[in-house]
Amino acid sequence: MRDAREHLQNCVYERFKGYIESTNKRFEKLESLLADQSREIEKLQRIIRTGKSVVYATGADTENTTLLTADSSESQRSQSGSTSTSTETRRTIVSTFPHDEITCHRTIAIHPCGVTSVAVNKDRIFAGAHDGSTKVFDINSGDLLKDFKGHTMSVWGLAVMPSGDRYFSAGSDGTIKVWDWLKDDNESCLVKTIPDHHAKVYGLVVHQGRLYSASSDKTVKVWDTETLECLATFEGHTGGVNCLAAVTDASSQQLVTGSSDKTIKLWDVNTGTCLKTVRRGTSEVLDVAVGDGMLFGSTYDAVIHVYDLNETRELGTLSGHNWEVWQLEYGQGHLFSGSFDHTIKRWDPRRFQCDLTLKGHKSFVHGMALADNCLVTGCADRTIKIWR
Repeated sequence: MRDAREHLQNCVYERFKGYIESTNKRFEKLESLLADQSREIEKLQRIIRTGKSVVYATGADTENTTLLTADSSESQRSQSGSTSTSTETRRTIVSTFPHDEITCHRTIAIHPCGVTSVAVNKDRIFAGAHDGSTKVFDINSGDLLKDFKGHTMSVWGLAVMPSGDRYFSAGSDGTIKVWDWLKDDNESCLVKTIPDHHAKVYGLVVHQGRLYSASSDKTVKVWDTETLECLATFEGHTGGVNCLAAVTDASSQQLVTGSSDKTIKLWDVNTGTCLKTVRRGTSEVLDVAVGDGMLFGSTYDAVIHVYDLNETRELGTLSGHNWEVWQLEYGQGHLFSGSFDHTIKRWDPRRFQCDLTLKGHKSFVHGMALADNCLVTGCADRTIKIWR
């Protein structure tokens, strides 16, 4: 007995035994808490990947916050027999577009001929076609809202005012048409026809109260979107101007154009001065896009070139399409390309890799527009597809 007492008094383990046991219990509690939190994180990641709605049901005790999907929250309400709770409920819609997987959400197939151009403004889709018509659709239901026949040939360019009540169309007949499409009388919706270009008009852009038009007559014209007066003509390309894009940075006053003369030009929109010219060698430039300090140009050889926008230094190329790429759109860190090979590709331009190919169209992809929560494409197969 005496030896046992001496052992308890002198043994280091025995002296710290209580502390060790209490510490172990605290570790077990922390491990259990970490496991619970890991499960919640995994659940949230699954919800984010699927883009479902999320409900945070928070009780008086903030440690009892529960993360539920919309389905499980409805189930809890049903089980409780009540449509309301004594605690506050907050609902947030989680959208993952344009990241992760994208699928075709809706196909609109009412055109009698190929779709040649598309534009998006809020919940409206504007589409031009080979028969010279322009149509307006509800993006959520796919319903046709307006149908105008104004051009005599294919409509290649569409641009919409930020307010959404006026849009511009242009095409192979060399004219630009101005539409106030919300008027009740369809005949009064056509505000004006502008015939100032001397050849096909392939591209339109609205930016900061100005409309810019690119034409195969080798010029870019600048218009006041309200008075419709021609303010300037940019000259410098030696071939038809196939495309244009505005640099939308708040401090920038630049326009980018691509041409059949195998060059990309950067313009000062205030003076009409060509600031820089990028020469593309042996291939015509079909489309351009800008974003996050990068300039993208697609060429007739099915290659997309990536440049530093400020230095116009080539950073790399994106290859993967089998036929020429006529459509480029950039947003939220991703570049989308539409091709005559019937596909749309999503690219990570910083890794110079394609991370997704969208298939479904059965012919040339002629039109593409990127919105906050979807991608809209128009095709020679007579369809418009909405991707999310």
